[in-house]
Amino acid sequence: MDSVNLSSMAAEGISSGINQDMLRVETPERMAWIVWLLKTLDDTEDVFPLGKWATIQNIEAQLEQIALDWE
Repeated sequence: MDSVNLSSMAAEGISSGINQDMLRVETPERMAWIVWLLKTLDDTEDVFPLGKWATIQNIEAQLEQIALDWE
Protein backbone atom coordinates (compact mmCIF):
# COMPACT_ATOMS: atom_id res chain seq x y z
CA MET A 1 0.00 0.00 0.00
CA ASP A 2 1.43 3.36 -0.95
CA SER A 3 -1.68 5.54 -0.77
CA VAL A 4 -4.40 6.39 1.72
CA ASN A 5 -7.90 5.28 0.75
CA LEU A 6 -11.01 7.12 1.89
CA SER A 7 -14.66 6.22 1.58
CA SER A 8 -16.72 8.46 -0.69
CA MET A 9 -18.51 9.84 2.37
CA ALA A 10 -15.25 10.64 4.15
CA ALA A 11 -13.71 12.28 1.06
CA GLU A 12 -16.78 14.46 0.54
CA GLY A 13 -16.99 15.43 4.21
CA ILE A 14 -13.30 16.28 4.49
CA SER A 15 -13.53 18.29 1.26
CA SER A 16 -16.28 20.45 2.73
CA GLY A 17 -14.51 20.78 6.06
CA ILE A 18 -11.18 22.00 4.72
CA ASN A 19 -12.40 23.68 1.51
CA GLN A 20 -10.15 21.57 -0.70
CA ASP A 21 -10.93 18.82 -3.16
CA MET A 22 -10.22 15.39 -1.73
CA LEU A 23 -9.94 12.26 -3.80
CA ARG A 24 -10.83 8.79 -2.56
CA VAL A 25 -7.13 7.88 -2.97
CA GLU A 26 -4.55 10.37 -1.68
CA THR A 27 -0.80 10.47 -1.10
CA PRO A 28 0.52 9.74 2.39
CA GLU A 29 2.28 13.10 2.46
CA ARG A 30 -0.94 15.02 1.83
CA MET A 31 -2.91 12.92 4.30
CA ALA A 32 -0.36 13.43 7.07
CA TRP A 33 -1.02 17.17 6.76
CA ILE A 34 -4.79 16.67 6.45
CA VAL A 35 -4.84 14.72 9.74
CA TRP A 36 -3.44 17.78 11.53
CA LEU A 37 -6.09 19.98 9.92
CA LEU A 38 -8.88 17.54 10.81
CA LYS A 39 -7.89 17.61 14.47
CA THR A 40 -8.69 21.35 14.55
CA LEU A 41 -12.22 20.98 13.12
CA ASP A 42 -15.41 20.56 15.10
CA ASP A 43 -16.84 17.04 15.12
CA THR A 44 -19.89 17.65 12.93
CA GLU A 45 -21.77 15.01 11.00
CA ASP A 46 -21.51 16.90 7.70
CA VAL A 47 -17.68 16.87 7.86
CA PHE A 48 -17.28 13.56 9.71
CA PRO A 49 -20.21 11.32 8.73
CA LEU A 50 -18.38 8.33 10.22
CA GLY A 51 -17.17 10.22 13.34
CA LYS A 52 -14.17 12.52 13.74
CA TRP A 53 -11.87 10.26 15.71
CA ALA A 54 -12.81 7.13 13.78
CA THR A 55 -11.91 8.94 10.54
CA ILE A 56 -8.62 10.27 11.93
CA GLN A 57 -7.68 6.89 13.42
CA ASN A 58 -8.41 5.15 10.12
CA ILE A 59 -6.16 7.55 8.22
CA GLU A 60 -3.41 7.29 10.85
CA ALA A 61 -3.54 3.48 10.74
CA GLN A 62 -3.11 3.56 6.98
CA LEU A 63 -0.19 6.00 7.30
CA GLU A 64 1.43 3.73 9.89
CA GLN A 65 1.08 0.70 7.61
CA ILE A 66 2.57 2.64 4.70
CA ALA A 67 5.54 3.60 6.90
CA LEU A 68 6.02 -0.02 8.03
CA ASP A 69 5.88 -1.27 4.44
CA TRP A 70 8.46 1.35 3.42
CA GLU A 71 11.15 0.02 5.78
